[in-house]
Amino acid sequence: NVARLLLASALVASHLSVVLARVFRFAASSNQGRPLKEQLPWYHSADEIHERLGQLASSCQGADLDVSQRSEINAANAAGEVVQLDVVHVRRRDASPSARAMLVFGEHARELISPESALHFLEALCGSGPEAQRASAVLDQVAFTIVPNANPLGRKLVEEGYYCKRTNEDGVDLNRNFGDAHRQSDSGDAAGDDQNPGPSGFSEPESRILKALVEEERPEVYVSVHSGAYLLGTPFGYTADSAPEHESDMLEMLRPISQKYCAGQCPYGNLARLIHYDSPGCDIDYVAESAGVPYAFTWEIYVGPKYRQRYIEEARMQDAPGGDSDGSDVDLSLLAKSRRRALLRARREAARAVAANPEAAMGIAGCLEQFNPATAEETRAVVERWTSAFLDLTGEVAARKAPKPTPPATGVASLASPPLGGAAAGAPGAAAASDVVGASGGIA
Repeated sequence: NVARLLLASALVASHLSVVLARVFRFAASSNQGRPLKEQLPWYHSADEIHERLGQLASSCQGADLDVSQRSEINAANAAGEVVQLDVVHVRRRDASPSARAMLVFGEHARELISPESALHFLEALCGSGPEAQRASAVLDQVAFTIVPNANPLGRKLVEEGYYCKRTNEDGVDLNRNFGDAHRQSDSGDAAGDDQNPGPSGFSEPESRILKALVEEERPEVYVSVHSGAYLLGTPFGYTADSAPEHESDMLEMLRPISQKYCAGQCPYGNLARLIHYDSPGCDIDYVAESAGVPYAFTWEIYVGPKYRQRYIEEARMQDAPGGDSDGSDVDLSLLAKSRRRALLRARREAARAVAANPEAAMGIAGCLEQFNPATAEETRAVVERWTSAFLDLTGEVAARKAPKPTPPATGVASLASPPLGGAAAGAPGAAAASDVVGASGGIA
């Protein structure tokens, strides 16, 4: 027994030394600011988010909300450390949903606004806030699987003041770790690289948990929520030269969302084209290509004012005469094409230069400004706006997936028969599927 205790103590000490060494290495090569609760006290910590999920599970109005944990033991740099993700299922017990939606927040630790928007969205689904009534209508059509904080250990470092920390506990960019199908030899796997894809696809506990969830839930719509840019992206991230099967449908969904929630200032379409560099190994490419998810999106819901202008210009070019919803320039004049391509080349080079910066070399002030609202009032406005957008998108997917009513039989007798569902067209209570989610201004 004594020998076993000594061995256990030695293992614990060894594990602790690995964890501490990792933290100290990051601290030594990075600027540390004040802790989150001193710098930005209105943001919920990871522990507070977890606690609030438990409260919602016991108080959710009008829906069943279940919180569970998925865990894996890290076998890489942080070997032995347990990674645990909260997984939230929200659905109405007596509903017959026509769509399943999966939303993933917080893959990148420094993007505090992403998990914050997850929490606000869940509160709306549970009957709280101005969108409660519309959320209730959407729950008649959609079953939700939500991961509010997909990088909990990286997030802990951010809360300690390392506001540029993007990667997980192994220094791996989770949104470059979804498989090897499009892996590049120069993907940047050096330690400390901001987009380190890891030693192999799905090498990380977090990405493996998300992969398993997608395979279990088989959602019709998948949304990966980020900040640091201002765009509504579709697959593919690894190339601008290929499109998924349902791209035209996705663009139809995104166009009114951009107009309504970004005032037309966030461009939408192919992710690689919008961010001006390739991102092999991102989650939406995997779920679209390998998991068969028909509607997959990366939404970048916030970028600081200093960085926003490039996205506004991109959106203007997209909406200009001859511009195309996928960002191409097929109908532009030769002169306009030349100017556009020169501008895009310059932006692409600038974007690649930013992307190549190691996270430890970035300044705290710049990271805070780029990725997260700087006031409680702005944070509230952002999460309220995107809660509405999540409802619009998922409601629209459900409307498209819902079975169409059987047309009445031809003949005189059918004129007196109401459509399937009970109410005759134009009668009180009759509404199209899309009217239900569009009642307060959503996509209809």
